[in-house]
Amino acid sequence: MGATAMAGAQPALTIYNDNFAVVRDIVPLDLKAGVTSVAYSEATAHVEPDSVILRDPSGQHPLEILEQSYRNDPISQDLLLSLFEGKAIDFQKDGKIIKGKIIRSGYVPHYSAMDEFGQEYQQQQMEMSSQGGQPIIEVDGQLQFGLPGRPLFPDLGGDTILKPTLNWLIQSENPGRFDAEVGYVTSGFSWEADYNLVSPETGDTVDLIGWITINNQCGKTFKDAKIKLMAGDVSKIHARAPMMQSFAAADMVAAAAPPVTEKAFDEYHLYTLERSTTLRDREMKQVEFVHAEGVSSKTLYVYDGAELSPYYGDNTEAPQYGTQSNKKVRVMREFSNSESNHLGMPLPKGKLRFYRRDADGQLEFAGEDQIDHTPKDETIRVTTGNAF
Repeated sequence: MGATAMAGAQPALTIYNDNFAVVRDIVPLDLKAGVTSVAYSEATAHVEPDSVILRDPSGQHPLEILEQSYRNDPISQDLLLSLFEGKAIDFQKDGKIIKGKIIRSGYVPHYSAMDEFGQEYQQQQMEMSSQGGQPIIEVDGQLQFGLPGRPLFPDLGGDTILKPTLNWLIQSENPGRFDAEVGYVTSGFSWEADYNLVSPETGDTVDLIGWITINNQCGKTFKDAKIKLMAGDVSKIHARAPMMQSFAAADMVAAAAPPVTEKAFDEYHLYTLERSTTLRDREMKQVEFVHAEGVSSKTLYVYDGAELSPYYGDNTEAPQYGTQSNKKVRVMREFSNSESNHLGMPLPKGKLRFYRRDADGQLEFAGEDQIDHTPKDETIRVTTGNAF
């Protein structure tokens, strides 16, 4: 007996800095007593199969996965040609049927994006497909490159898939229908923080706006998802190893409050988007997560005559003093990340862009720099350029 599992209730995502995420979804199951075959086709294209956890969150339906298979070869014309290599099929051209034997399909399998290969591996697969992926068809005893017409394939039964699919053989002592929870680690996600700081024409107070940018390249759209962002240097082995401890982040319960709330989690910081949002495949979405006005800031001028060039550091060249010394004076901005200074939220690493209003009210770009993860009550000091 086989069944198809579809995603049910609201999905949840916890996205990490390092191009991966933990996905939690609800899967309606209809199990019989004994062994039930279930196909789940709602996972991402870059799921780590060995990280999958399937359970009944209520604890009322014990289940055991006897076997799991992961297929990521969705049906396509090239794939079907490969399934019929060495066989003859019909091709249609100008209303006529041409019989042709497929000598070579030209199909190059596209595997899921593994962390150890990444984009370089995908680019290599594309190059192989374009250079050596041309089909060879035998028609009337002669070989030709390319298809003689539109291929007409016979029925394949149930041996093909339309999307990447997890197949489970599930053992259950008792029959039952219930909503199971599936969780897994997947690559294809990233997020980063950016900060825009605006100063008036004169003075050092700034208005700060922080944006979170989420990038979804996982091959799946998440509708009305609950999204959390983990900030910190979480250890992740880039060889498709399971990240089981990450599931605790997905089990956190957030309280309704501002657009984004923050809390300490283990040795890291967890930011929760309070509104559910739809995150489409190949979409970049931005959310404001901090807004502060009247932040007190200092402008500092720093001169270091022995300042080393960015290329110095291998002890092959000594710094120059006297007339050869550094002639630049750095302009730096400094402010406290404290509640008394209208801030006080741990800030994830990101880029700070400074703007200043001109006399006509227009914004002019005044420099940018990077900050690392910054705890509450720490002082932020960044360089915006060199004084004229």
